[in-house]
Amino acid sequence: MHGYEMFQTLVERHADRIVKVRPGSLYHVVDRLTEEKLIRRAATSRDGKRPERAIYEITDAGAEALADRVGQLIAVPAYEFPQFAVALAQIDTLGGDAAADAVDDRVGALEARAAELMALRDASVTPAGYLLAFEYLLATTQAELSWLRSFADSMRSGGPLRRLTGSGNTVRSQDEVGI
Repeated sequence: MHGYEMFQTLVERHADRIVKVRPGSLYHVVDRLTEEKLIRRAATSRDGKRPERAIYEITDAGAEALADRVGQLIAVPAYEFPQFAVALAQIDTLGGDAAADAVDDRVGALEARAAELMALRDASVTPAGYLLAFEYLLATTQAELSWLRSFADSMRSGGPLRRLTGSGNTVRSQDEVGI
C-alpha cells in the first residue's frame, strides 16, 4: 500500500475519529518506520502519468513491534492530560452563568459526537477493531455527558458546585496563590 492509499484507507475506515490523521504527517511516519525497518518498500507502481508510488509492507520486526506496542497501550493507563480537565480547574474564571452556558454548549457538541459514533458503529463500515474503539469512545462520551448533566444541574440549583462557579468568587492573581 502506498502512502496516499494508507491515508485514504484510514479515512474510509473513519480512523480519523480515533487518531489524528494528516497526509503530510503520515509520510513522515512512513519514512521513520522504514528507517527503523518496521516496514519496507515492497514495490513501486505508476498510474498513467502520475508520479511513481512506493508500495510498503510490514516486516516481521514491524509486526512484533506493533503487537508489543498495542499490548503496552492496553495494559498500562497513560496520563493523557485532557484540555477539558484543565478548563474545569479554571472554570471559576467564567462566573456561574457563563460556566453553565459553556457546559450546555459542550453537552450539545458531545450529544452530536455520540450520535455520530452510534451511526458509525451501526453502519458496520469499519473493521472489528475499529468498532471496539468506537464502542469505547461512545461509552466514555456517554459517561462524560452523564457527569456534565449532573454538574450543570448542580450549578443551576445552587448546589455545592454552584459555589465553585458563583459570582462571589474572584480569580486571584498568580502571586496570591503562589504560582
